[in-house]
Amino acid sequence: MVAVVRVRGTVNVTKEVATTLSKLRLLRANSMTLVRLTPSIDGMLKKAKDYLMWGRIDKNTLRLLLLKRGRLPGNRRLSDENLSKFTRYNSLDELVEAVWASDSPSQVLKPIKPVFRLTPPKGGFKKSVKKHVKKGGVLGDWGDRINTILKRMI
Repeated sequence: MVAVVRVRGTVNVTKEVATTLSKLRLLRANSMTLVRLTPSIDGMLKKAKDYLMWGRIDKNTLRLLLLKRGRLPGNRRLSDENLSKFTRYNSLDELVEAVWASDSPSQVLKPIKPVFRLTPPKGGFKKSVKKHVKKGGVLGDWGDRINTILKRMI
């Protein structure tokens, strides 16, 4: 499972890239979504690489993300009571296991809002948001290292 975070804003975005970002549901800076890496998603990430960072999320970060930033309709938090009322899962741990085992996280997270609104990272981005990871920036594929920056953004 891959976490995709939009790092840059909306100014001077080409129409083609804006369409790609809207298909990923990333309309604002510091918003995040979960996707499975398929060839079509990989192409979308490469097309919008100048505005995104992405990488493989681990189970602990996924649990923390759902606990702190997951929302149900009406901006309700993902408490055990709300989960049992609005979803078929009775606890957050059940939901995390189902999302982790699923091929389609959006289907498992159906009543939950698909976009997570994150804050800018605590301490700021340590590198430029205009350069790619390989050139000393934050854009592009982070791999497993994305979990450290996601924990600072949650």
